[in-house]
Amino acid sequence: MMFADMSSRDRRAVTWGAVVLVPALLFVFGIKPWLASLDDMRQQVATERDALARERSAIAAAREHPQLQQRADSAMRMTVPRLFVGRDDVMASAELATYLGDVARASRVWLQDAATRPATVLPSGVRSLRVEVRGESDLRGILSMLRALEAGSKLVRVDRLDIARVNRGVDDASETLSLSATVTAFALRADSSATAALPTATEHKAP
Repeated sequence: MMFADMSSRDRRAVTWGAVVLVPALLFVFGIKPWLASLDDMRQQVATERDALARERSAIAAAREHPQLQQRADSAMRMTVPRLFVGRDDVMASAELATYLGDVARASRVWLQDAATRPATVLPSGVRSLRVEVRGESDLRGILSMLRALEAGSKLVRVDRLDIARVNRGVDDASETLSLSATVTAFALRADSSATAALPTATEHKAP
């Protein structure tokens, strides 16, 4: 039915419906997305301003206290080899899972599963990796694995650790324990300039 063929009552109802519906649609499909985009832009600008302020503060501190910069560079050179490196989060997390598997085997821990979780990016640009592992061993094996992770070549942190006794039946005299843990590590991108930007030891020496 055409609008002109409607009765006056129906035309008024359609008109009032359009008056109510059009602004609502305009807000939902026009104004609301624009406000969301504007809010995202404001947050991005605020984040970039904070990053710029930190960089300026770091540059000023390095100029005023060059000895602090030398200490920071030395600490960074010692830390970087203990971080994981990968082209992306998937490869870096896989490297962490492989490392945990090697430590587990060396500690006589049967690693049943190592599930990677999404990585997060810290304000410094370093990525935080997370892997959840499940395995079985005796108390000596689990303690050996924890000590190996603490003193290992990579910087890892055990955020969660659950240990329970495995009951395999009345005739089973062995003391088997189940291990469930969440392990966090840190990574740099393979193309990261963090190591390249570090000055060498000779650059700190006076001429």
